[in-house]
Amino acid sequence: MANDDDARVQVLSTSLVHANNKTTQPPPPYGRIPLTPCDLRLLLVGTIQKGLLFRKPAAATTTTVAFVDSLKSSFSAALALFYPFAGRLSADEHPEDGTATIYIDCNDAGAPFAHASAAGVSVADILDPVYIPSDVILSFFPLNWLRNYHGFEHPLAAVQVTELSDGVFVGWTISHAVADGATIWKFVKSWSALCRGDYDHKLIGPNNSNCREKIILDLIPLFDNYVSSTAAFSRNWFIDEKHRLIKIPITKIKEFEGEGKIVFPQLKERVLHFSRRTLEDLKTRANAEAADIGCFGDGKISSLQSLISHLWRAVIRNKNITLDPDSDQEEAAFVVQVGFRSRFVPEDYFGNAVITWPIVVKLTELSGGRDKGLGRVAAEVNKVC
Repeated sequence: MANDDDARVQVLSTSLVHANNKTTQPPPPYGRIPLTPCDLRLLLVGTIQKGLLFRKPAAATTTTVAFVDSLKSSFSAALALFYPFAGRLSADEHPEDGTATIYIDCNDAGAPFAHASAAGVSVADILDPVYIPSDVILSFFPLNWLRNYHGFEHPLAAVQVTELSDGVFVGWTISHAVADGATIWKFVKSWSALCRGDYDHKLIGPNNSNCREKIILDLIPLFDNYVSSTAAFSRNWFIDEKHRLIKIPITKIKEFEGEGKIVFPQLKERVLHFSRRTLEDLKTRANAEAADIGCFGDGKISSLQSLISHLWRAVIRNKNITLDPDSDQEEAAFVVQVGFRSRFVPEDYFGNAVITWPIVVKLTELSGGRDKGLGRVAAEVNKVC
């Protein structure tokens, strides 16, 4: 990447993609889905933006145009399965009490699909720098700087496929008020399977065009019963119809309208890589220390819980916090996202099924001032995560 001009992204084409109902027989029951408390609390935060980076094969078996067309058509087919992503937000006002209820209007208004080129950017330009080239990466995504509330006027989902000099970046932006990470990655897996047509995979089933519908259902548990019911989109886990419709003050919605786009702080970002051996060592140490202090038996703390605890302790130590030598009561809190699929809602639930929960630990345990600190902290993380 020689200069800033080389990093510029040129949009080659854009189109509004609608759900291809040929994928589903019968077509899904389009309608409206009320937002839950877990959805509503995310209206003022940013969307979810994720992407996949691929290197171009040395001997390409298809043209780039054909590849992009395949992504676009399979995106349409995937939207038929996850049809709320092709909708918009809407609200019903209740004048009698000055409140309103916000819905996903599954009206198939469409999701933008853009084909772009960044011929001056290579895969190495993205992967090799110590810090993430944020300005370049951001240009690979559609609908930047939007809050989830903007889903009233803007699409709830959008895709941009960007050609690099030696690779392809597939980026998507999806409203967090509509779905969480678990739902979105199931959508991406479904889209990927539809694009590949890889029906010989052991998770999918035989290569038989007559079982295309079953193939999708087997691959994506989210829709394992969408043909006979709408359980994936149901909000029946609320007590009754009255409490299923969450009402918020209309004045609060007016306040939302005054919120502009998100302004991100100018921070440097870096991806840290941990080897399998390092993760295994951290897990072994955390479990051994937890067992030594009698928290529980060996083997209950996972690699992820051990890594979270290790990073949390490292951050606190590097803050150089001055502790009161006569007090052991100073505490710090780490807020995590806890999923409740299969606990309170079905595993195939479409939407946000997470809550925030604080993990509170004494600063002496985080700062390294107490023996077996990793084990103590990891034991607390294990209680929540």
